[in-house]
Amino acid sequence: MLNKKIFAGFWFLCAASAFNNAAAEALEDAVDAMRIGDFAEAYCVMRPLAEDGNAEAQYNIGWMYLNGYGLRVNDSLALEWWQKASEQGHRDASFSIGMLYSLGEGEVSKDSAKAIDYYLIAADAGHEDAIAILKFMLQKDDRHIRNRLYFIIHDRESMFGSVRYVKARKLNARNGPSTESEIVTQLKQGEKVLEVNKQGLWSQVVVLVNKNIDHTLWVYNPLLED
Repeated sequence: MLNKKIFAGFWFLCAASAFNNAAAEALEDAVDAMRIGDFAEAYCVMRPLAEDGNAEAQYNIGWMYLNGYGLRVNDSLALEWWQKASEQGHRDASFSIGMLYSLGEGEVSKDSAKAIDYYLIAADAGHEDAIAILKFMLQKDDRHIRNRLYFIIHDRESMFGSVRYVKARKLNARNGPSTESEIVTQLKQGEKVLEVNKQGLWSQVVVLVNKNIDHTLWVYNPLLED
């Protein structure tokens, strides 16, 4: 005889699967409605799904509020729905929050620190655009990145560049890609750097052995090795 608890669990799984399939179909219908400009229909379908915790529906409703698709433009409500989706691991929602805080053009004020927080969440989930933006900020020595350089780099070295080692006995690390640029520090043979950019025979690096240096430096790349 089938154990009642096992049977009840099996029924729950089947019901949950059927619900998830129905939700996926409803969401697909809502997205199709958005594509043809029927935003009222899309919102009516997605709103209950979003309230039930569907991250994709929450993300799409956020975009509807941001762009005024059938709704009054409201950055604050866009942020609210994207935060709900982000908390569930929706990386596009996390990236969108980062963009919202980066631009600060509407009701949500510009906040570069929060933007970086959400770019990092998206980047850690594999969002390529978030990685590209953070890497660009790193290469430009953005002051908000500099404040958190080693926290950002920690455990993310492969995300932003290539680990290289100094093969010369001593290597001058400079403020720019030229022998005329100021020497900031000297690196010793075997020391590790993170190469984030190249310009001819010069490499832009993060000096991983000295946390007091909060910005990238330039070194002569023939004196580095993998």
